[in-house]
Amino acid sequence: MAAVPPVKKLKKAVVPLEGVHCASCVTRLENGLGSLAGMAGVSVNLPSRTAFISYDAAVTGQKQIEERIGDLGYKALAFSESAVSAENTALKELEREKAMFLRRFLLGLALTGFLLADYAFSFSEYTLMAVAGLAWWFAGRHFHEGFLRASRAFTADMNSLVSLSTTVTFLYGVWVTVGPAGGQHYHAQWHEVGMLITFINLGRWLEARSKSKAGEAVARLFKIAPKFARRLRDGKEETVPVDEIHPGDVILLRPGEQAPVDGRVTAGASAMDESLLTGEAVPAEKEPGARVYAGTVNKTGSLEFAAEGVGEETVLMRIIKAVEESQAEKSAVQHLVDRISAWFVPAVFLVAAGSAAAWIYYGAGPARAVSIFAAVLAVACPCAMGLAVPMAVAVGFGRAASAGILIRNADVLERVSGVDVVIFDKTGTVTEGRLRLDGLFPEKNGRDFLKLLASAEERSEHPFAEAVRQKAREAGVRPEPLTAFEAVPGKGVKARSADGEILVGSLKWFDELGLAVPPGAREDIKGAPASMLLLALDGAYKGYAALADAVRPEAAELIKELEAMGIEPVMASGDRQAVVAHTAAAVGIKTFHAEVFPEEKRQIVMRYKALGKRTAMVGDGFNDAPALSEADIGMAMRSGTDVAAQASDMTLMHNDLRSVITAVRISKAIKRVIKQNLAWAFAYNIVLIPLAAGAFYPSLGLVIPPSAAGAAMALSSVSVVMNSLRLRRVKL
Repeated sequence: MAAVPPVKKLKKAVVPLEGVHCASCVTRLENGLGSLAGMAGVSVNLPSRTAFISYDAAVTGQKQIEERIGDLGYKALAFSESAVSAENTALKELEREKAMFLRRFLLGLALTGFLLADYAFSFSEYTLMAVAGLAWWFAGRHFHEGFLRASRAFTADMNSLVSLSTTVTFLYGVWVTVGPAGGQHYHAQWHEVGMLITFINLGRWLEARSKSKAGEAVARLFKIAPKFARRLRDGKEETVPVDEIHPGDVILLRPGEQAPVDGRVTAGASAMDESLLTGEAVPAEKEPGARVYAGTVNKTGSLEFAAEGVGEETVLMRIIKAVEESQAEKSAVQHLVDRISAWFVPAVFLVAAGSAAAWIYYGAGPARAVSIFAAVLAVACPCAMGLAVPMAVAVGFGRAASAGILIRNADVLERVSGVDVVIFDKTGTVTEGRLRLDGLFPEKNGRDFLKLLASAEERSEHPFAEAVRQKAREAGVRPEPLTAFEAVPGKGVKARSADGEILVGSLKWFDELGLAVPPGAREDIKGAPASMLLLALDGAYKGYAALADAVRPEAAELIKELEAMGIEPVMASGDRQAVVAHTAAAVGIKTFHAEVFPEEKRQIVMRYKALGKRTAMVGDGFNDAPALSEADIGMAMRSGTDVAAQASDMTLMHNDLRSVITAVRISKAIKRVIKQNLAWAFAYNIVLIPLAAGAFYPSLGLVIPPSAAGAAMALSSVSVVMNSLRLRRVKL
């Protein structure tokens, strides 16, 4: 028998990087790291300058990965399994670079101002050359260092273009001044070196400034999280860093303070402002047993709660992590742009050299050829192309997160913006999911019936179960301990207690199992516009319970908006025909499917897809997971289960159905900005590279100097970033 190969133990790491500035950098890193033995996946996010890596720890490790990053000409600033920690490091590096670009812009501006001044003509050529040299090296040092790093890795990037264009211009001036033809008056061109570097530094500073704004949505969440907590230990209060809080620790929360971690109230009562997570303006009442979330604000009384989710396991940190990791996923458009960008810089070098050679061939002097060569290198902008998609995604995903929508990856945008059909689950989605037990219809003793019902539902996560438990608490009925429990998705639960085997579920399930239901009860159950739970003990029918669930107040408005947008709303539920029909009519849904099991929901989605319809599924429960996965777009309500969230493409954190419309709007807005960015970036290069090469000079007399080319290049990438930032203000 052949030996079974060992299962690979893949680890994930998030690595903030220094020196990543353009699409060529992204391609170099992804290809270079991807070729390292043991690497399973690499994705570099340009706006955040962060690499998301998965690797086989048995083959390679942190040291080898960091060394490869160094060999490629970059520096790993950290190596973390935490996207949150890495993002913090990346934000600090962005702030450092922003300050550096500003300093070097101001230095270049001062030196260039001297070279442009009227009194500069009174100085010797050697003095002007020295001033230009200061601008070339000290204001442009980061470009030259980047060029050298790229050269050592046998590649080229934006730094290579800027460094070569300024270096060739400067060295030609030096040769004219001190070479065999020394004494020629080149002072009229010294300012080109300074202006070129100054304009590009200005553009890089504006770009870094705008990028920091793009990350404000996530950065704001970082700042919200408290750094310290009041821990109660042995009856004493102590203030400790949040990092020292562990599950089970008891936290004291006074009025006006933010919860430092997630937990469950053990003592006290208050109201918490949870608008950060839910979007609800009305504070949520908290009493013993209620959940508390990190970042939410205590409004009134003091609370004590036991820590449960700490560190990166809080809901707040999971939101931040989800936003960051979603930006690492690249759309098909981004992959195409990356492939084009990989060839862009080498192609620009060929165009620059070919243009300079052509000018010399047709009789131009070396000064003109150098100017053309430098202008072509300076005007070419891989940054604009590289930023076109990820910048829009970064800003758009941040805007979506601030509206309570977590988007898993950029490919979702294309699918959401063209959705034709939205299929809704009923319970907990179209309805509030806060069911109440409206009536008990037992065969015999009502209290014994409620005890059996509460025992069976004690471990269930279904909204029906919480309504049963609430009724039992109000009636003072204690459930029996269970020795066995099984949730049967879309049907009900099986449980065993000291009383025997208990089955709780739908009439359809009871019929499948062949359990006898009295004719009178059967007719009442079928005709009632409410959800019914039937109960059997050891195979014998014992009665049923009626549950009522209020329709979400925003549901009818949402359905009207969807229809106005040409999107067909559909409902699919495991509940009875009468209940589903009643709910559908209440919100205005014309097409509905009742008494469907999870696999049948999935088949409904498949039927619409077979008709060529782009489908979205909105659900909240374990039984929605197959349909959420099958749909073109799965949207999970925050109040639902983790399984539903994991199967979905979007999570609606505000638990508001209007988020469905918001998701469609933000997706369309992001897609529109991506198209605008790409159109601008490609049109810019298609028009200005020939202009810089002098292609329009014979017919129109148009040609641009290197300094103007540098200014145009700076404007190009800044324009893409600024256009993306408009998404922060998009009306949702």
